Amino acid sequence: MMVNPQAVAALPTGRTMQVPGFVLRLGVHAAGSALPRHFHDDPTLCYVLRGGFTEYSTGDQTGCGPTSLKVMPAGEPHWNRFGSQETRGIRIDVDRERFVDVPAIFRTLGERLQRPGGRTGELVRRLVVEMNAPDSASSVAVEALALEVMVDLARADTASPGRGPPRWLRAAEEIIREQYRTRLSVGALARLVEVHPATLSRAYRRRYGCTIGEQIRRLRVDHAARELLETSDPPSEIALRAGFYDQSHFTNVFRRALGVTPAAYRAAAAD
Repeated sequence: MMVNPQAVAALPTGRTMQVPGFVLRLGVHAAGSALPRHFHDDPTLCYVLRGGFTEYSTGDQTGCGPTSLKVMPAGEPHWNRFGSQETRGIRIDVDRERFVDVPAIFRTLGERLQRPGGRTGELVRRLVVEMNAPDSASSVAVEALALEVMVDLARADTASPGRGPPRWLRAAEEIIREQYRTRLSVGALARLVEVHPATLSRAYRRRYGCTIGEQIRRLRVDHAARELLETSDPPSEIALRAGFYDQSHFTNVFRRALGVTPAAYRAAAAD
């Protein structure tokens, strides 16, 4: 059963539900608001239903837009600034000890993770629907879906049993991280690692949870966001250095990723 993301994002927030091993909270944050530096006693999974935010942690920052899914380990300090529109989402606090005998899940809950929701996001949206339509079976349904989310996360974050990704796929990811500011194409990347473009595209999405283009855009936005905070250079110069065609392209991609324009992002960080 496919669940309409827009319909789910419009459901009421503020509901909290507890089932064995999980505490689930549907929340809303006002446009432009912020959460001060904090940490959680348990690992948390966050899924954005609408809007978006930037998360800062130990010198790093991550942009989370609609359908982004994020795992934050227990005890790791971080703070959040929300975008130019109201942000709605669900936070799931997980009792990691419940999975001590399931190494793949236990390990995943101890690592920072951020990626597009994909199939896992569909499970989370079904979970949100169950939370908003409680009946005598809803707690069982929510627990079952939460467990399925954990399994799906662990499988997506783990290579085939006993194997890592192919050497050519690791090489492709290294090239992307080194050359994301250049005019890198899938065809050119495939030639560099000596596989067919279709093979590369399919394997990359399965391994990393996003397309090659999405990864390049994400790296460019992260690069630009760092320069906006660390330099006083004009956004037009930052855009070109980060690999964008021009400032207009940069502004549109940045706003879609983080929910604010580059100028507003820089101004908010200076408040």
